[in-house]
Amino acid sequence: MSFPFPDFERLHAVGRVKFIEVDGRFFVYNVKDSYLVGINNSEKFSSEIVKTPKNPVKTLILHTTYECNLRCKHCYINAGVKRPDEMDSKELSRIVREFGELGGLGVDLSGGEALLKEGIEEVIQTARNQRLRTVVLSNAVDLNSEQLKMVTPFIDGIAVGLDGLYESNDEIRGAGSFDRTINGLEKIAETGVELSLTTLITPESIPQLVNFPEFISRYGGRHWSLVMPRPSGRFLGEEEKIEMIYKLWGEAKDKGILKELQEKSHQHKVSVILDHILVPGAKRRVEETSKDFIYQLYNRGRACWDNTLTIMPNGDVKCCLFFDGQIYDNVRNKSLREVYGSERRETALKEFCKYPVDKCPFIEKHTLKDFEWKLK
Repeated sequence: MSFPFPDFERLHAVGRVKFIEVDGRFFVYNVKDSYLVGINNSEKFSSEIVKTPKNPVKTLILHTTYECNLRCKHCYINAGVKRPDEMDSKELSRIVREFGELGGLGVDLSGGEALLKEGIEEVIQTARNQRLRTVVLSNAVDLNSEQLKMVTPFIDGIAVGLDGLYESNDEIRGAGSFDRTINGLEKIAETGVELSLTTLITPESIPQLVNFPEFISRYGGRHWSLVMPRPSGRFLGEEEKIEMIYKLWGEAKDKGILKELQEKSHQHKVSVILDHILVPGAKRRVEETSKDFIYQLYNRGRACWDNTLTIMPNGDVKCCLFFDGQIYDNVRNKSLREVYGSERRETALKEFCKYPVDKCPFIEKHTLKDFEWKLK
């Protein structure tokens, strides 16, 4: 067979290539750069091919712990204190291994603060062994330099939450958190690992957004995600505040903020990823212009719920990060393959299928009760 992408031999030799069979078709996944390429002749690598089940999932969002060194106002899982029912690192590693064996492509290790989880190094190593693109979600606060040096050779990136510059961030994440995060960004930059940032849209952050691309580039950041708050976790009951943020964002769009962000991001070589709620139809445009097979095979033209699997620290399995009432299984006492095939998952998928790729059922608040009832 001809080599499917540049540097294939080297990446294959160091375990950065994964072969996938989806619906009888064969693909090779570039783990480093995260894209799939279709192949015709797979015989040479037949022993490496992983066959996906029905409705394969691209990304596992694994919440490793509730423990966190911040108390962010918008935290959707109310993180803070470690809880007695959390899975240990061996259980987490088992889940990651099974996900890789089911044709998963990537794992996001979150928390709380994932780097506070005892044994997180074992979980990361398991993900690398399964040829999963591995990203650690962190607040970058009080990072342990030795731990950072230990794990960064085995992960593909660190995604850091920063919800404003200076006092704007501290308003959401707590006094002094901005300076502590900047100290962490400096440590991450020294390792050379890929850095991305995520910013919550707030009344305080909106005027600062055009300054973010230049700020991010100082620390080697190349990817920046903008997200809208949801009424979940500690933000539950804050619908009026969220509606005000929508209004302010709409006014900023009318004044040309999207064009400014595009110009600034291009100038500083930072790619901006907009929450599809911020720009209706954005995900559909991604689907239409996609140059690889990931969106077609794993999203199947549907919304974010269909390409992710969320598992909480106690093993509860969810379709969506934000729905509190739609836990449809628990993975502690069964295999991930059993969870994939559960009737409740099928019920959840059918319900979510009613929503096109650029609609979020969580935001359609009138559907919440109906959806939760159908899963009981």
